[in-house]
Amino acid sequence: MKKAVLILGIAAAQTFAVGAFAQGEVGNVKKPPPATAASPQERAAARAERKAEGAAAVKTTPNGEVGAVKAPPPAMSASPEEKAAARAKRKAEGAEAIRKAPAGEVGPTK
Repeated sequence: MKKAVLILGIAAAQTFAVGAFAQGEVGNVKKPPPATAASPQERAAARAERKAEGAAAVKTTPNGEVGAVKAPPPAMSASPEEKAAARAKRKAEGAEAIRKAPAGEVGPTK
């Protein structure tokens, strides 16, 4: 019992020590690097570049949409009348299979 408590205590101490050292010094705050002011010419050049990239992206995407394009909805493969006819056919085949099955058997035989 004493060994288990000792081992758990050592493991907990190591965990707290690693957590404390991972945080760094107390009160030491990293500041972001000072921002350099861009000249009006640089800002205009960057804006023109972004505008050109956006225009190219619009030209390459279908329908002029920018961003992820949703897939078109699946096309209806059969009309409601065709579905009803297929359902009736399956029902008739099932009824015919039941009539042909020997009396007292349920399901396919092995």
